Amino acid sequence: MGESIIFVFAILGLRSMYFALAGMMDLFHYLHYGLSVVLIFIGLKMLGSHYVSIPTGWALAIVLFVLGASILASLLNPQKTLVE
Repeated sequence: MGESIIFVFAILGLRSMYFALAGMMDLFHYLHYGLSVVLIFIGLKMLGSHYVSIPTGWALAIVLFVLGASILASLLNPQKTLVE
């Protein structure tokens, strides 16, 4: 029972993180791909928690790496704008 409450709070935390980063999607055009990967990872982590234990530090490192990589990819490959 306690584990399901932790999952609910984790989902609420992801939701607030998504809305905090949603405003930055215009600046970093690959960020939505990174957020998608993070949400898929966390969902799989929650589904497989009875079979595989991923330490919190590793999960946080993966999330930060994915978000950092998507921001870095956006900076290295800027979106082309149409000139009229």
